[in-house]
Amino acid sequence: MYQSARSPMLVISCRPMGVPRCSLLAAIVFIVRISAEAQIASTGAPQFEVASIKPSAPGARGPTIYNPTRGRFAIDSITAKGLIAYAYDVRDFQVSGGPSWLGSVEFDIVAKPEGDASGEKILAMTRSLLTERFNLTLHRESKELPVLALMIANGGPRLHPSVSKGGPEIRGGRGRLVARRVTTGMFASQLAGRVLGRPVLDRTGIAGEFDIDLQWTPDENPDGGPSIFTALQEQLGLKLEAQKGSIDVLVIDHIEKPSAN
Repeated sequence: MYQSARSPMLVISCRPMGVPRCSLLAAIVFIVRISAEAQIASTGAPQFEVASIKPSAPGARGPTIYNPTRGRFAIDSITAKGLIAYAYDVRDFQVSGGPSWLGSVEFDIVAKPEGDASGEKILAMTRSLLTERFNLTLHRESKELPVLALMIANGGPRLHPSVSKGGPEIRGGRGRLVARRVTTGMFASQLAGRVLGRPVLDRTGIAGEFDIDLQWTPDENPDGGPSIFTALQEQLGLKLEAQKGSIDVLVIDHIEKPSAN
């Protein structure tokens, strides 16, 4: 298990004649790590008490996120890019830059949160983990990108006002998306992340919460059923139109693979 950077350990191999240079490098890396921790401490950001990060097993299927008891948090088979998107509550396509391994190398993470934590506190702890273990630095930019606009189709919307109780609930698999008590903005976000992998902006102008059950035929399984675009029009009275829009993105300035536990 990983112990916090409060007790950093650094091993550097040096040639005999390069001791002074190596010592300087060790000091610089040590200072960088302490600076990252000091930054987290100064902002009062929540941190995991302890965390383990290991490479995922070959062929693992993920990512899967667990937070069953609030005393244990785990993610299986997630890339650093996916972890950043999760921690900052954005989609993968909103994470830009970084090394080639950012979206290909997968990790398993097990952590113990500080206190009784869930929701936004877990996200904040994950951001601290990225700073400490991955030495992540990034900045935000707004970019004009090709997007899909969710709009009202001819004939008007066919949305059912929600009769569900409780908070929003969203689930789905290949060819189906079921949502309860969601706004059209939340629905657009789910289309972007779960289905299309592209930015989708809500430009319907429709207010309220709805229960939605959308079914379509995935592109790789053409069997005569409707595509996602046709299903949206026929089942919900909505359509997707190619446009350009301003999208907030996270630009990676620096990131490293986490040290082995």
